[in-house]
Amino acid sequence: MSTQAKTLEQLITELHTTNGDLITANNDLTNTVLNKTGEIDAAVAKAQADVSTAITAGDNRISQAILDLAQSHADMRINYYDRKLHSKTSLIEGSGLTADPNDETRSNWILVPQGGSWTGYHTYPAAKAMTKLHTVAGYSYSPGYSESPVQYTTDWSRTYMQFILTNHSATSEQINDNIASQGVDVNRSLTGGWWNGSIVKDIPCMSISGLHPYSCLFVRLVNVVSDGVTEPEGLQPQNILQFGGNCNFSIDRAVNYPRIPE
Repeated sequence: MSTQAKTLEQLITELHTTNGDLITANNDLTNTVLNKTGEIDAAVAKAQADVSTAITAGDNRISQAILDLAQSHADMRINYYDRKLHSKTSLIEGSGLTADPNDETRSNWILVPQGGSWTGYHTYPAAKAMTKLHTVAGYSYSPGYSESPVQYTTDWSRTYMQFILTNHSATSEQINDNIASQGVDVNRSLTGGWWNGSIVKDIPCMSISGLHPYSCLFVRLVNVVSDGVTEPEGLQPQNILQFGGNCNFSIDRAVNYPRIPE
């Protein structure tokens, strides 16, 4: 054989070397595991801290949201009224209600009558903020329903009320112009029904540039073709003063919430 047999001492030396390499490798592996464990522990600790911070921040935001909600509903601008009943007839006779010169199917805008010089006035509402109208009554009917022998042959209209909170000194023409230019949805304030009970309605709040900001509640009457007409095709609403019935309403208050958008 060309290779000489190793001595016992050589074998022992090689064994010690191999064993040392194994020990070194084991130590390296142990250190690696320990290092990774430390990194994992650090990552877990950071994640726990992040979760705790997020929970605290979430709690703070919830608390602030609750506070903001309470404050937004507590901050109100209120126009109080006297709860007196006003009808189409009484508004024509006592408040100067006339037909709109540009559209006879609706009236001009007039101030809602109030009980005294300090009632319903002197508030500074926020335009385009949520505004609620609290009514005591709001009655509307179709006179043509009672016509005989054929219903709705003479009067096929029905009168409803519309409301808006805006500058006290505004004219009807100014209100109409600004409703058009500002894109105000006044139809959502449409009020009146067979059921003559109290309700809360959304109404628009509008500010007209150049006028004193004191604001009050305005009303106008509008005629529509009665929903009781069985064949409404070709029919148009009729003159607001002569047709549509003697609707009536009573107002408790108008409440503007400056911190809540409409």
